[in-house]
Amino acid sequence: MRRSHRRRKIYLVAGEPSGDTLGALLIEALRRQDPEIVCRGVGGPKMAAAGQRQTVDLTEHAVVGLVEVLRHYRGLRKLFHRLLREIEAARPDVVVLIDYPGFNLRLAAAVRRRLPSIKLIYYVSPQVWAWKPGRAELLSKTVDELLVLFPFEEEWYRHRGIPLTVSCVGHPLWDRLLVNQRRERKPGAPMTIGLLPGSRESEIERHLPLLLETAAEMDWRRGNLEFLLVTPDARREAYVRQQWAARGPGPAIRLRVGYALSHLARCDLALLCSGSASLECAAVGTPQLLVYKANPITYAVAKRVVQVRYLSIVNLLADAPVVPELISEKLTSGAIAEAALHLLDHPEERAAMVQAMQAAIEPIARAGASARAAAHVLALADRPCQAREADGSAVGRFPGKRTPEALDDSRVGSLASGGRPSPKSFLLRLAERARLFRSGLVFHPRSESSHTAAVDSYSSGGKPAPGLAPKPICGASATEFVRNGG
Repeated sequence: MRRSHRRRKIYLVAGEPSGDTLGALLIEALRRQDPEIVCRGVGGPKMAAAGQRQTVDLTEHAVVGLVEVLRHYRGLRKLFHRLLREIEAARPDVVVLIDYPGFNLRLAAAVRRRLPSIKLIYYVSPQVWAWKPGRAELLSKTVDELLVLFPFEEEWYRHRGIPLTVSCVGHPLWDRLLVNQRRERKPGAPMTIGLLPGSRESEIERHLPLLLETAAEMDWRRGNLEFLLVTPDARREAYVRQQWAARGPGPAIRLRVGYALSHLARCDLALLCSGSASLECAAVGTPQLLVYKANPITYAVAKRVVQVRYLSIVNLLADAPVVPELISEKLTSGAIAEAALHLLDHPEERAAMVQAMQAAIEPIARAGASARAAAHVLALADRPCQAREADGSAVGRFPGKRTPEALDDSRVGSLASGGRPSPKSFLLRLAERARLFRSGLVFHPRSESSHTAAVDSYSSGGKPAPGLAPKPICGASATEFVRNGG
């Protein structure tokens, strides 16, 4: 039972704009359930506005991709050690790590080693069902509870017998969704195309010029279009305006700051990168086209290790190509424009897409996710500390035997290749190391074993997860993709 004279202390860490949104909703829910709670940590402007005491905006350092991580390694390493010192000084009841696995998984392991009495919750599962299933093993040894957003994630852990408390709290998107948010276009009015270049700086740098070129080409080929360019926050607005102005005269484009659902609801079609925006478009009934131009090195590595058919979360939920995906290291504005114009010229295909998206998300469309997540955090804060083994895992947590699926997903590549790493594993090992550069995992190379194990198992014959067959992250031309049912 909670001792009433003592205020609960929670330390939250979010490293991306999407995590900042989830963290802000969680803080608001925590404060509703316990008005005296103390929340501190690092995140973004939304978490600070929700009442978190923070000394640094970690979302400024959000990066994605192998090459981009290497470029930001030094700064991330410095931040990592700063956070570790802050947590050690604050001694919170619970540390809540929100998404951002390249950084937060390493932070979880470091906190567990230094401060074994502090309880940890990981909020938003790493995409272990897509690649790096070895991360599930690391989670089971470092965190007390994992809160996931989707039911299929909870099932993934249960199917493999991962010794970890996993709870599906749902997606907080439905806490923000209003009834009848969709706005119908007046007859004869221009069609509105949403341009969403991503939330991380590296994504925006790669996709903003491409989407601006696409807008110009669509306007030239069709006309009677207006474009809505959505940037994640005010900090990235300056860069977007600079790039926009540098292009000179072009089509009519309106700039909006923040991924408000009302912005997406007014669009007839959205061109977006993968992420929570895809789910948000589905929720408000906006047809979408997923575009992603990867760094060539990142793209080459991803084709070898990603073990899912689709990139869009909507397609993963539907287990079908409901949303067209255009993914390539050589993606052009012409290909995007052709696919987008095809959808604009075929309203029946857009209507079918909306219907299929609604069917895909219907099983997870329930409000109250943030309140449920907050209840788990507070319950863990009041729970007595658990004794731990030398490796950081809870005493008695691990069963004597593990399921065959768990063994298949965690065996090292050297076992599968006769004691030697596969010749193909060099690039994959480099990718794995670079992904973990966000948190400086190279400082303790031995802790990489479970991660590189999972990667090498794919290069040397490891089997993919049931129901998640491999699919190369590349497609035919945009026209072929759309006309073949994408």
